[in-house]
Amino acid sequence: MTDQIQRFTFANLPIRGEIISLQNSFQQICEQHNYSPLVRHLMGEALAATALMTEIIKIDGKIALQLQSPAFLKLLLTECNHQGQLRGVMHTNDQISAKSDYQFDDWTQGGQMAITIEPEKGHRYQGVVSLDKNTLGECLQDYFTMSEQLPTYIKLFVSDDKVTGLFLQALPQSEDSPTTREQAFEHVTALAETLKTDEALELEHQDILYRLFHQDEVTLFPPKALEFQCSCSRERNEQALLTVQASELMSLVKEQNGQIEMVCDFCNKQEVFTEQHIIDLITNSPSSEQVN
Repeated sequence: MTDQIQRFTFANLPIRGEIISLQNSFQQICEQHNYSPLVRHLMGEALAATALMTEIIKIDGKIALQLQSPAFLKLLLTECNHQGQLRGVMHTNDQISAKSDYQFDDWTQGGQMAITIEPEKGHRYQGVVSLDKNTLGECLQDYFTMSEQLPTYIKLFVSDDKVTGLFLQALPQSEDSPTTREQAFEHVTALAETLKTDEALELEHQDILYRLFHQDEVTLFPPKALEFQCSCSRERNEQALLTVQASELMSLVKEQNGQIEMVCDFCNKQEVFTEQHIIDLITNSPSSEQVN
């Protein structure tokens, strides 16, 4: 299993953690859009971060991470649901091709990050913070610290074909804990900072945790599989078309040589609707207009 996320806990420390690796889904998403190595780096970070948040927040639904800025990054949007299904898309300024290295703070200068939580049942929630840190991980750390009032550590590692992410968070302290929450968090984050990029990307999850925390009693839970899966469908496209007035739809069909082509921004899947398809769609709609 190359794409997976695992929870881990410390027996004697008020700390919880998650560790994630992405390979197949990361490569598939990047190859669909032919992203350059620099763009792949930020996409990889965002995909791992979104999957981590989905597992941490634990809802039946999906979580979306959206970054926008007036600088080089126009839009980055990644989504993950409770079933571990990921997708993502990114649009950058044309000047990005002139960049020789990846610098998160430079690419996102003056931008904002929105985290949207959409449960299948219940109300949608969105939190927005400024992109004013040096890394995406640091921006997310601030978000969790402010929203949950719990010290949080996030470190993301990316190569051309793989992503690894590490999440640590201090928990409310029990009265009989021998170590304070602050001491425990300082201890585990100091150890986490010693993890090198090649180790993070080459070692298995259990080996990474042993490398970092072999002096602590850590329990690693079974992995949860992650995969690329786009939620687009022909039915959703039909519903989108029905939001347009029938007369406008028919005019659009004639302008586009007898058919309407719709392309998913996430997976590049194309759906073609001929003039007859459009007529049938309008005719069978409960609120259909007369088609002439």
